[in-house]
Amino acid sequence: QSSKATPLGSVAKFAQKGKRTQKKDLGGLMMTYKGVYVASCAMGANYAQCVKALQEAEAHDGPSVVICYAPCIEHRTKTGLSN
Repeated sequence: QSSKATPLGSVAKFAQKGKRTQKKDLGGLMMTYKGVYVASCAMGANYAQCVKALQEAEAHDGPSVVICYAPCIEHRTKTGLSN
């Protein structure tokens, strides 16, 4: 299946013809609002970055959005994205 966050042209199980529209920049959309903390991190690549982003989001006085990218279980990455 594809969603608004699926990259252009990607093929998924239930969308074999590929996605035909551009991916929405969720972080960019959130940054247009005043006072919103926005962070993104790759959960399998840098553990310290994820922890720091979540701590800063929790400490922020206002709304926070943390976009975390995680490896798909079907990609069979046993050691995360760092190796």
